[in-house]
Amino acid sequence: MRNILVAVLLLFAVILSAGCVAEKTVEVGDEVSVYYTLSLDDGTVQESNVGLSPISFVVGDGRMVSGFDAAVVGMKVGETKKVRLSPSEAYGEITDDMIQKMTIIELLEKLGDVPSDGDVLLVTVQSNAGYQRMYMKILDVDEKEGVVSFVLTGARFAGEYLTFEITLDSIIR
Repeated sequence: MRNILVAVLLLFAVILSAGCVAEKTVEVGDEVSVYYTLSLDDGTVQESNVGLSPISFVVGDGRMVSGFDAAVVGMKVGETKKVRLSPSEAYGEITDDMIQKMTIIELLEKLGDVPSDGDVLLVTVQSNAGYQRMYMKILDVDEKEGVVSFVLTGARFAGEYLTFEITLDSIIR
């Protein structure tokens, strides 16, 4: 009888603990490591660390774009998720008030070449704060008017919809 009681209690303990032990999911404030692949809407892969070392970061600390942080929350180790982020969830919108124009001749003098629509160039600009590196996104080259429309941004992928495929490697703490 005693053996049966011990077996029942042991079985009850196993059942109870199985229901109480849930697989850990990512929460804001957790340090995690992930593998990711970043693609644009045309399917071109822009960045990836798959096959390399995972990146580690604290979820919600501002190091990653808000949409990436939000996508990782709730993931379990080994899980893979694909998310498409709008510009506002990623590196920011491009608004009309950001658009600048320059003549093709002036741009040719500054760069030595005339870029094409959609090109993104890393340039050095001078401001009141001194010299800084920025991305020049070419929006339109109007050869008829002799004008190039562009924006200067701090992020290469500003204004872009981005697709991330994320695999959670580990929850560090």
